Amino acid sequence: MASPRNDQIFALLIAIWGGVFTWSIIGFASIDPTGDGFTRGLNRVTGFLLWQFAAAGLSIPVFFIGRAYERGSAMRWISRVPLVLAITLGLAIAAIVLWARVPAR
Repeated sequence: MASPRNDQIFALLIAIWGGVFTWSIIGFASIDPTGDGFTRGLNRVTGFLLWQFAAAGLSIPVFFIGRAYERGSAMRWISRVPLVLAITLGLAIAAIVLWARVPAR
């Protein structure tokens, strides 16, 4: 059973994670693209990835604090969502890089 202090820390961290995760998407859409030619708009992608990296960093303590809740509870499942999203994004980026490295036949 989680303590009230643990509940407060969990709520704070999940709220901060939600804000950072949401800002990565809003910031990506609202930043004006800079640069010329092929690299135009690369600053938007960089901003998105930096905010996602920050959200991934926050997802680790959220996961470990969520382990204090009893098995099968909704709070324990919610604590897994940020880490799963971070891992999914990392795997998607790795898949794109590997796909780009495979020569066309």
